[in-house]
This record gives sequence, C-alpha cells and structure tokens, in this order.
Amino acid sequence: MAETLLEQTRGLHEDMEHFERVICKDLKQETKSHKDKLFQSHRVRKRLDQIQESARKLIKIYEDEDKARKEEIEALGGEDKVFSKFYDRLKEIREYHRKFPNHELTEAEDDTPLLKEEPHVEFTGEEGLGRYLDLHDLYQRFCNLRQQQLAKGAKKGKGGAAGAGADDDGAITRVDGDGAEVPEGGAPEKSLEYYEYLTSFSDFSGVPRAQQLAKGFSEYLEALLAYLTGFYERTQPLAQLGRTLTKVEEDFAPRWEAGQVAGWEDRGVPAAPSASGLELEAFSSAEELEILGADRLKEALTQLGLKCGGTTKDRAARLWLTRDTPLEKLDRKHFAKGVVPPCVAADPAAAAKAAAQARAVALLEVKVRKMAELLVNVIADTKGKVEKKQAQTYEEMQAELAEAEAEVAAPDDEEEDDFVYNPLKLPLGWDGKPIPYWLYKLHGLNQEFKCEICGNQSYWGRRAYEKHFKEYKHQQGMRSLGIPNNKMFYEVTKIEDALQLWKSIQDKAKGDFKPDDEEFEDAAGNVYSKKTYEDLRRQGLI
Repeated sequence: MAETLLEQTRGLHEDMEHFERVICKDLKQETKSHKDKLFQSHRVRKRLDQIQESARKLIKIYEDEDKARKEEIEALGGEDKVFSKFYDRLKEIREYHRKFPNHELTEAEDDTPLLKEEPHVEFTGEEGLGRYLDLHDLYQRFCNLRQQQLAKGAKKGKGGAAGAGADDDGAITRVDGDGAEVPEGGAPEKSLEYYEYLTSFSDFSGVPRAQQLAKGFSEYLEALLAYLTGFYERTQPLAQLGRTLTKVEEDFAPRWEAGQVAGWEDRGVPAAPSASGLELEAFSSAEELEILGADRLKEALTQLGLKCGGTTKDRAARLWLTRDTPLEKLDRKHFAKGVVPPCVAADPAAAAKAAAQARAVALLEVKVRKMAELLVNVIADTKGKVEKKQAQTYEEMQAELAEAEAEVAAPDDEEEDDFVYNPLKLPLGWDGKPIPYWLYKLHGLNQEFKCEICGNQSYWGRRAYEKHFKEYKHQQGMRSLGIPNNKMFYEVTKIEDALQLWKSIQDKAKGDFKPDDEEFEDAAGNVYSKKTYEDLRRQGLI
C-alpha cells in the first residue's frame, strides 16, 4: 500500500504524540540514584531530538515547495470523482491485504523498553558519572605553557652578563648589584598545584598579555572550553547551553566596543607610547643618562613602550636611540611584547589583525568564565575530592578504588526497579525494603541533629550524630576554625561555642592547666590521672 504525503503527515504527528507520552511517563518515574537521574535526562533529551526531527519533516511537507501535497488534496476533491476515488482506495487496500494476509493489526506500542533504556554516556574514572571534573590533561598543558615561558626568559638571561633581562615578556626576574632586573634561570618557579589550578583556571588576570596572545594559549583556551561544554552537556542534557553561549556572545560585542571587558579595556591595542618625561636634549651622551639610575630609566622606557630589561648601561643606550630617531622609525625589536609599535599601528591591516586576535582570545576567556559559573558546584566538589585524596593514606586509597571497581562490576538487581511503597520515607534495610517503624523510633532515627561546624549538615539518629565527630567533614570544619578536634570539643556543634571554649582553654593553659591531660577510670568507676593509674596498675592494685 503506497504511503501518501497525507499518510506521512499523520504518521509524523502520531510519532510526536507518542514521544510526548513517553517523556511524561519517564519523568513520572522516581529516580533512586544519580546514575538513574542522569540516564533519565538523556532519555528525555533523545525523545526531544526525535520530536524536533519529526517537526522539521512536517514543516517541509507543509511548505509544499513542489506542490505535491496540494495536488494530492485536489485529487481527493471533485463531486464527479468522489466515489471513483473511494473505490480505487478500497481496491488498493484489499489488494494489499491479499498479498500480506498474515499481517496482524497494529497494537498499542509497549513503552517499557524506551523507559528502561540506558543511554551510552562516557565518563572517565576521575569524573565519577559527572560528579567531578577531570582537568588533569589541561592542567599539565597549562603548566607546560608556563614552563615554556620561563624557559624562554631563562634563555634570554644566559650569556654571562647580568644585563640580558627580559622582564617585558613575563619571565621571572631578579635584581643585580646595579639595580637591573635579570631572569632567574637557575631557580625554577614554584610549581602550580592541581588544587590551585582548580581554584584559578578561570581567572586570567595574572596571565601576561604576551602569553595571552600566543598561539599555544589560544589553543589551550579552546581545549578548555571544549571540555567544559562537553562535560556540561553530558551532565545537563536538558539545559539549553547553546542559547546561553549565544547570549554571552551577544553581550560581549557591545562590552568589547566600549572597553568594558575585564583585562581587555584597551581592546587588545595598547595606547600609543607617550613621552618619556625626560629632556634628552639636555644630555650629550648615553653615558650621562646612566646618572639617572636604573629605576628612572626603566620608568622612561616603560612610558615609551620600549623594553626595560638589562643593565643601566643597556637601558640608557636604548633610551638614547629615541633622541634622534622617531618611534615610528625605530626597529620593532626594541619594543616590549604586548605593545603595538607605531609603525604597526600605522598599518590598518596589521592593526585590524592584532585587534581581531585579541578579541577572539577575550571571547574565549569570557566563555570559560561563564562555564565556570555554571559548574561552580561541580568545581567545589572536585576541590573537596582532591583535598580529601591528599589527606588519605595509601591503604585508604586502595580500599576506595576496590570499592569503586566492585560497584561498577556488580550486576544490576532487577528487583531494584520495582516500586517500593514508602510514604514515611523510612531508611531501607538489607533487603531493600523500609525498616519497621518501631525500629525506626527505637534507634531514634526520627531525631535530627544539626552541626553548624559541618555547614549545617543534618544527622538523623544519635548514633550517626556521635559518629560524625570523627569523620572527615567535621575534622575539616574544626581545622578551618583553627581548633584541634579532641575530646574536649565532643558534642560541640556551634561555631560560637567552639571558639569560646577554645579561648577559655587557651586562657587556662597559661597557668598549670594542660588540655591534653588524660584521665583513666577503673572498673569501680574511680577516676585517676594517667600517672596515678599507671602506678596502681603496676602494683596490681587495679
């Protein structure tokens, strides 16, 4: 039976309604874990894409550019052809069923496979199903860029003379006896820790302009933005990230023209070098300029946009060149990096190219900052994980790894998909069913204990409340307050109470009181100091 355009239209509308029903059923399902919630979002995203694809096909049919739909509708009309068309269609249907007599009537589709579908979403081991970021590769790439910048500065610093400094391109410098700044090639810069990188990877205020405009840095920004957007789309498939980034670009354009983008107020084209502030005609030679000192010469060179590294003699010679040679005719090698020489600024094509390059880098930075705002909670969780891993022992790390592998390898229990009636939201027992209510009351699980030191975390039941004082989160909170987490602060959950108690202990510690004194209790309930208890125990009296 031939499928006409009208039949295709009806089928596409039916598919769209079917996908809408599947989405409603899927969203009504209660998700029990982060994994279930993630898979549910991806299933809904897939159905929405299918609805959009059907809608695009319908729009194409309704536009009817080839007039095929119009001709088909006209062929159905006409008073003299109504019955003939009807019998032609009836004959076509009978012929179809005569050829395929075993075809059964279409029944209602079963949506269960669609509701239990597990989309394929790739995550690395460090990402933990989208709970944490894995920026190790980008971190290493950023460190390599820094090392290349330092190596470049150190290379310029070699040659024996202390005046080969290159502080204009962002290299580390030191000061010699003449007051000249020289790259410190022998002492490498303190390495950037991964935790520090997670804290500041979206902050570009400390990156030198010369490094920002380098090709390697723009490629790093593109890779960083690609990872962040890909991670966000994998963890938030229902979010309209494309619209968000488009809005960022629209807001960026007027701010860029007005010079309101942070760090790029000059729009990538620094202001033309101004006068040095010195009357060079009053000096007869470069040697006389050395009398001004290295700092004053550096200030004058900076105002002109020239390199200010080297010894006092080198700086004086460089500044002396501007006495008889206009800046427009001065060689480009004398200008500092990030400064557009007047000869280049006078060339419209070169100036436009430099501005376009700066604009592209600034836009990438703005997008990365926006993605960091959207993923602020994930970044905070990642930093917490890194900090926790740094405090773990080797045995604890191995146990955690083995537990994660066992969880991945464990087969899914089909019984977990069954609906569990739990209106009181009771904890689940070993069999996956709610525990009895009398047991819930017996253990005091209906009692809520809040700990302000743990960030107003709630603990249900006395046992969990007492146990949390030795857990990492409470220990970290006490460490943040600068207070030791010992038995004296047991049952203290208020920040103000903990600070007052710690102040009182410190005041008493100035006398004979020692907060670390230990007390021992015998079987009869008698309390002794540590020394007395040890003496009595050695004598066999206890």
